[in-house]
Amino acid sequence: MKEYKGIGFSIPSENDDYVRLDSYTSLADLDIAIFCPDLSTTSYSTYDSGSYHSIGEYEGKKLYNKESSVSIKEHSKHWKKELLHFVETGRTLFITLPHKSDFYIYSGTKDLSGTGRNQKTTYHVSPFTNYSFLPFSFIEFHTASGKNVYPKSDLTKDFFNQFKDLITYEVYLTSNKQLQGLFTTKNGDRILGTVFKIKDGFVVFLPNLNFNDKVFSFYDKEKDDEYWTEEAIKRGKIFINSLVAIDKSLRSEKAKTPKPDWLEKDEYSLEKANETKSLIKKIEKEIAKKTKELKELSSVLEEQESLKDLLFETGKPLEIAVIKALSILGYKAENYDDGELELDQIILSPEGFRLIGECEGKDNKDIDVSKFRQLLDGLNADFEKESVTEKAFGLLFGNPQRLISPNDRTLDFTLKCKSGAQREKIGLIKTSELFRVCKIVLEKGGDEFAKKCRDAINNQMGDLVVFPDYE
Repeated sequence: MKEYKGIGFSIPSENDDYVRLDSYTSLADLDIAIFCPDLSTTSYSTYDSGSYHSIGEYEGKKLYNKESSVSIKEHSKHWKKELLHFVETGRTLFITLPHKSDFYIYSGTKDLSGTGRNQKTTYHVSPFTNYSFLPFSFIEFHTASGKNVYPKSDLTKDFFNQFKDLITYEVYLTSNKQLQGLFTTKNGDRILGTVFKIKDGFVVFLPNLNFNDKVFSFYDKEKDDEYWTEEAIKRGKIFINSLVAIDKSLRSEKAKTPKPDWLEKDEYSLEKANETKSLIKKIEKEIAKKTKELKELSSVLEEQESLKDLLFETGKPLEIAVIKALSILGYKAENYDDGELELDQIILSPEGFRLIGECEGKDNKDIDVSKFRQLLDGLNADFEKESVTEKAFGLLFGNPQRLISPNDRTLDFTLKCKSGAQREKIGLIKTSELFRVCKIVLEKGGDEFAKKCRDAINNQMGDLVVFPDYE
């Protein structure tokens, strides 16, 4: 008998065949898995004791609390990896399609504004869905519900006939690839179930199947627990037998008897086949060697080209690229986060100047005063620390119009930003210009030109920094 279990899906039976969705269970021992991304079966919570309303909500949708947000990210990562490995190693994965739930989770990043007692922490959130637990990025899941489901393949007709009274649909599928419609709506324009192959395994999407009807369970007062009825267990057996039949049909086309071990004995070996095997082993060794070399070279290339992030990136990648650029110019720079104060860069120059940097990239606009204000808050909060005896200088690194070529850009920093920088003696640096001078230092100028660039920054605090040309 095939080994099977339901993940987030309760199969009516007396067996130990249920796996929680909010777990890190391995599927290594299974032949068939039934996966249902229904978060109502989990312990994830929107309750937030620090919120005014106690129940987490953002833009009218659920917002899971920080602890559950971490669990959701980790569990979804686990199941994506586990399900893909399960299929790629030759097993069959059935996925039932429950209601699509759009919600928000905490991303793990935050912004700080204000200083001292007035300092405010803003935690970032990001959208998520229960279908983010699946590893199939080429399929999109769209909300639509109904009761009329039509089988379109002999593969699932028997299954449908057995369970049509329990089958509804909550989502339909689209893809940039051609999908085989196992189940569709009446006119066939929406796919409600499909099947496809990944390496040696199969994935079968089934419409929503409801075994949660009250007729399938009863409550035992003495044991204070719910149990399946005899009718439910009977239908559960039919359900598993139907899935096993589908699995068998999928594999019948490629069925071939595995080679027995005794075929490897010398008396059955073929001279030409042995020569081919030797060639295969030789090529495999060469491929392994070249693959290792390619991986090492790819890492080197990624590091070498990371400076290009100055031209088009924003957020953390831009921060890291600025730190790399500053080190090329001779500075020591690093991110700073002590739990209370978070800064993009704390910078020390060879000349003994201490600076604080903030970075921002804009898709189609210039760098506005909001990031400038954040830099001011950071400078003041840093100066309030007992260990700091002299206020640091400020540098605002901007990557305006980051998605077009630097030669075509017409914007830099807003007038408010420039007037504020002049008043507070804060240097404004375009990261595209930072890339230009770093390229010169790496390829031509060396330490002498790097010193000229540092002098340009020191002498133009309060202005938009203009770096020297290489002569």
